[in-house]
This record gives sequence, C-alpha cells and structure tokens, in this order.
Amino acid sequence: MKKRILPLLSISLFLTFMPTFDIASAQENCLKFKLDQVFNFGYNSDSPTWTTPGQNRVITWVALDSGDLNGKKVQRSFGTLQLDWLREAFQSWDEALDSISFREVSTLTNPDIRIGWTQVLQLDYETLFEVKTSQPLRSSASIELKNGSAFLIFKENFLQAIQSDIGHILGLGYIKPSSDFESVMEWPFQPPYRNVPLGEFDVALVRTLYSESSCSSTFSPSIQAKINEVAAAKAAKEKAAAEMLAAKLAEEKAIKEKAIAKAAAAKAAEAKAKIEASRRIVCKKGSLSKSFIASKCPPGWAKSKS
Repeated sequence: MKKRILPLLSISLFLTFMPTFDIASAQENCLKFKLDQVFNFGYNSDSPTWTTPGQNRVITWVALDSGDLNGKKVQRSFGTLQLDWLREAFQSWDEALDSISFREVSTLTNPDIRIGWTQVLQLDYETLFEVKTSQPLRSSASIELKNGSAFLIFKENFLQAIQSDIGHILGLGYIKPSSDFESVMEWPFQPPYRNVPLGEFDVALVRTLYSESSCSSTFSPSIQAKINEVAAAKAAKEKAAAEMLAAKLAEEKAIKEKAIAKAAAAKAAEAKAKIEASRRIVCKKGSLSKSFIASKCPPGWAKSKS
C-alpha cells in the first residue's frame, strides 16, 4: 500500500467510531471502536498487526544514507534535525503502545523499517509507505520521503507525515476528517500538526488494534499529562466563554434596566406635568399676572377669568 500527503487533495471518506464510558470508571472516557467501520480504506483485517495479543514486539528502523530503497536510489542522508524528528515520531507511537516498541539500528542489522529520501515520482505524493502483510502478521516496511520536498522542510509537516506513515505501517487505515476529534490518521491532513505526544483518540485507536486497554488511566504518563492539559485548556476556554456570555448578558440586562428606568422616569415626569398643568391657575394683582399651582390664588391676588 502506498501513501501521499498533499493536504489539498479532496477524497470522500467515511468514518464511524463509538466513544463510550467504561462501566468500571464513571470518571474516565474509554473510547470504543469498531475497527472495520472506523477506517474508510487502508485497514487489513487479515493481517492487521505486527504481533499477536499478549506478545511484545520490538520493531527496528533505520534511516538510510545511501543505497537503494524499493528499487530507487537513496538521494541523500538525513540531517541531525531530521533524524531527531524521525526519533520523535517513532517515540510518539512507542509511548502509545505497551506491546510494541521501536529501536533505531544500523543498516547492517536487517531492520524492519527502512527510511530514505528518494526520487518520488508521483506529483501528489510527499511520502510513500509500503508494508508486507503476509498472514497473520506484518513483517517489514519502508517509508520514502520525496527528495526536494518543500512540504517536509518544516518540522510540523515532517512529523505529521511520518507519524501518519508509522500509523499505517502499524495497521491503522485512513480516517475521514471530523471536528469531533484530532488524529494524525485523518486524510486529507488536518492541522494542528506535530501531535506529540499523540492525542487520546489515536492512542485509544491503536491500543484497540493491538488488544490493549483504551482507557486513559492505562496510558503512559506523558500521554495522560497531555490529555489532562487538553481537558484543562478546554475547560478554561469554556469557562472564559461562559464568563464572557454572562458579562454580555449582564451588560444587556443593565442597558435594558436603564432604558426601562429612563422610560419610567419620563412617563412619571409626563404624568406629573399633566397633573401640574391641570392644577395651574392664573392670578392677577393689579397689572401683574402670574400662574400658580393651587386651587385658589394667594391673598391679594385674584383669579384671572381669561
């Protein structure tokens, strides 16, 4: 199977996953998946994994400096930064699984996964992966990176591509993008990239594939810390949004109450003015004329007849 990465490519996918709560722990969200429905393509149920349930497996990998890879000449070696990025990508999946671990080796040890820069000819491809899926287990794989790729210059993009390829090599298929979760297995790729450690969705998914617990309490400390950090950030965001909404509603209420009070004051003033107008009389004293709010004129004044 081969893989691409340009995120602008439009592919229609279908995804179904079933998150639920573990009965034994009401405070913990243990994601549950129907693997044959989660992936729209790329999932092989006949040889889905590198090991059988309950058995641990070390998968070795090497970054090639020269030679051939899948019949193509390796164009160049990996720089120090890119090697570190590769290690970070493998480490993220290493931390996700208990039964699988990755170890970097030399080219002389017949590694399980070979990685190199090649002349990838497909225009829409930035990386290619291949994996042997002879029943019942997977046995060897490769990752080709497009030599001269502008996309892979940036760490975030590089990690996204390699993490996704490793996920496919482990046995995961392609997932339709959704706003309900973040996954390095989504296609087309969806930011944010550089998902290290891996998120709860991907960890629970790959652990399900390898018959491990999908409950977050069983995850590695670094992944649990990230889950807690994400939950805290979400809670803080929701709190800030709630406080902003409350402030807005309070402001609107204050404006409304002020308007009501102003209207009531105006109405009261108008009523008062009408009452005063109805009680106002004009009184005369000699050549002087003056109005009073009273039922009769003051002493020495006579009520005007006009």
